[in-house]
Amino acid sequence: MTKNKLANRPAKPDAKAAANVAAPPSHQQNGNASSKNAAAKQEHAAPKGSRGPPVKKVRPRTATFNKSAIIISIVSGLLAVGVYLLHSYLQEQKTLSPFAGPLIPLDRSYTNNLLWGTYRPGVYFGVRSRTPNSLEMGLMWFSYTSSQFVLRHLCDQNDRLLYGWKEHDGRTFGYQEIMDENINISTTFLKRYNDHTSDWISRLSIHPLSTPNGAAGKTKVGLFIYFRLEDKGQLTPILIDGGLVGLEGSTPSLGAFKVNFVQYSNPISSSFLAAQLSSVTKLRDTILNGITMNVGNALRLVGQTTSQPNLIVFELAVMPKFVMDFVYEPLKADLSSAGLGQLGDGSIGETIAKHRQRFRERFRAMFRIVERGYSEAENEFAQKVFSNLIGGIGYFYGESLVKSRWSVTPAKYWTTGLYTAVPSRSFFPRGFLWDEGFHQLVISKWDVGLTREIMTHWLNLMNTEGWIPREQILGEESRSRVPEEFVVQNSDYANPPSFFLTIESMLDGLDPDRPDEIDRTLKFFEFAFPRLQKWFEWFNTTQLGPVPGSYRWRGRNETTERELNPKTLTSGLDDYPRASHPSAEERHVDLYCWMAYAAGIMARVAEEVGENAVPYRNTEAYLKDNNLLNRLHWSEALKFYADYGRHSDGVRLERPAAPRSQRPGQPPVQLPMARMVDKEPVVGHVNAFGYVSLFPVMLRIVDPSSPQLGALLDALRNPALLWTDYGIRSLAKNSPLFAKYNTEHDGPYWRGAVWINMNYLIVKALKYYGEVKGPYQEKALRMGDELRMNIVRNMMRQYQRTGFVWEQYVDGEGKGSHPFTGWSSLVVLLMSDF
Repeated sequence: MTKNKLANRPAKPDAKAAANVAAPPSHQQNGNASSKNAAAKQEHAAPKGSRGPPVKKVRPRTATFNKSAIIISIVSGLLAVGVYLLHSYLQEQKTLSPFAGPLIPLDRSYTNNLLWGTYRPGVYFGVRSRTPNSLEMGLMWFSYTSSQFVLRHLCDQNDRLLYGWKEHDGRTFGYQEIMDENINISTTFLKRYNDHTSDWISRLSIHPLSTPNGAAGKTKVGLFIYFRLEDKGQLTPILIDGGLVGLEGSTPSLGAFKVNFVQYSNPISSSFLAAQLSSVTKLRDTILNGITMNVGNALRLVGQTTSQPNLIVFELAVMPKFVMDFVYEPLKADLSSAGLGQLGDGSIGETIAKHRQRFRERFRAMFRIVERGYSEAENEFAQKVFSNLIGGIGYFYGESLVKSRWSVTPAKYWTTGLYTAVPSRSFFPRGFLWDEGFHQLVISKWDVGLTREIMTHWLNLMNTEGWIPREQILGEESRSRVPEEFVVQNSDYANPPSFFLTIESMLDGLDPDRPDEIDRTLKFFEFAFPRLQKWFEWFNTTQLGPVPGSYRWRGRNETTERELNPKTLTSGLDDYPRASHPSAEERHVDLYCWMAYAAGIMARVAEEVGENAVPYRNTEAYLKDNNLLNRLHWSEALKFYADYGRHSDGVRLERPAAPRSQRPGQPPVQLPMARMVDKEPVVGHVNAFGYVSLFPVMLRIVDPSSPQLGALLDALRNPALLWTDYGIRSLAKNSPLFAKYNTEHDGPYWRGAVWINMNYLIVKALKYYGEVKGPYQEKALRMGDELRMNIVRNMMRQYQRTGFVWEQYVDGEGKGSHPFTGWSSLVVLLMSDF
């Protein structure tokens, strides 16, 4: 990598910059002594009828209480409670407070360039701005000829549609096709390529698909194109002869604007609704409730229902070969500069064609897939996969719900926006921290400026302690699609710091032929360094393990009776087998490797921006010492790296017997399946060979000459364990929990399926070990090439069969959510050999 102008600056002394080398947590035991009071003296009296002298009655002694002592004790108790409550409150405020340093500034040159986009990935087509008070555009449709009324809107894999972006550059242009029965609905977003304007066009086209009986040409389609205000602002419909031809409006963040409707085809009928929408979750019901009649077998909306609408819906009944543009213009902007040409005129079709061709040429030149021996069909596959990843970038605004150890109930994080890609438009249309590091490996190759923007948004979510919520569920629309139990984020729980993968890629990709991009990237890292420093420190203090050098994921359920093996969601590997009985004795090899790897990347960043890299180099050397790694995680009996903890292979799910006491005539009670332990756990290595065992290889921690590397490569290539013709399994076939359900209804997830993100890291690692000197160099290189081809061939085959890229692959078959063009899009880098 070319040294930059900042690399030779003197290091800045900063005591707080020191990385914390993993150390054992201190333990302190406190005991409370207790005592019993002596028995009080008993009263003695002469027996009844005795003749002796009368016995004087002695009253029992009573304790003498000191009122001052009582008051002091009460006050002390109240003070202690008050101090605890105050401490808890202050600690909770830390959790809910942003990082104390300055925000990483967003690149001003992108203010207009990236202001608008298809930033609503959870709907089939949606446009919005990267502002809190945005105007949102969306599309709903249905078929008049269908036997049932089915309204399409939110991306849903149960709709069984083929859809996705064919071209999308992430900035100014995107072209999508949606195949629904006999019709092809194409949506195009086109933004004027000029930093001084922010106008755009959305084109909607409906064309028939070729069918044997020509049914597509007879399909009548109902459309609802809606515009709504996310928050503050106003909308006004523009009417001519009672028909809707556009709208005007304004918001605090966008100012005044106008949207013109330009029709190139005559609809069968049209109507509109201008109403007050109380919540985006009620959008569908509000539209359907606005239908007043059925005229000539066509729906009709009621018109204007309020003088201050925040929702305007344009209803159309159309036949295929219908084309319409929606043209957005800010009213105060100077639109005279050349760009798209005259907005809304007939040249738009030609402009769209030029953008499509330009994108295809740039993609071909950038990734050079055909030059690497792949076919034109494989290049087109890669192009579509990439377009769906970058076209899935969205903007979300709202608050996360956060729970800390100091709070009884969840509280709101600060209100903020997030610009991010998403794993799946149909199932996970929101931001995930560890997914995003993989997403940006692909996006940064195409447009590192987009990656800087996205990482800026994520790092600006850091709280004052250095924690970033792992799952971002911002706004009503996002929250409505997430099961309640997953909404609240816990501030003690981590997620793999995969952004360090992106950072390494960005540093490796500094191009001496583009000094302007080098300057921008290094300037970004200068601002980002304090946050990266705090993030690393948070991991290195909150996730320490029980012995020096070890690390442990928090968040496992120690009391569950339903899970065969309690999940570790924080690791990102969910149900991958860990110690069967969670405890503080655990140590996790994947987190150990993440920290060793992150220390090295932190050192590189520090060296590039003139900060003190020595503490990070020391931590890296300490954690990358294979003697320590082997002592903590190598099992000589198992012959692989493994987690350590209280573990038993003798666990199973069984349905408990139903209670005998039942009333006559009642249906039999069926209790849920529960975990049974046939063999008590012992402290030792966990018998589960799979992805976790390979992290020392994937993150290049194990030495190239290590005998452990040789053993792992042999096991990796064994088809009876991990190797398949479709990629590397997540768990070996001989592992006790291979393909096992974790609960009665919770099927295997990371227990044997092939995952593309992990396979990408394996291929990249094999390439590394194939290029450095060592006894396994030739084997690693050969295995890497073979594995790469296996993955690509199978993904291509499944795409041709189903039309989708999948979340995971089981025995070669696509499984899980789809389309999953998040980290599964790493196939593009596999094909391009990045």
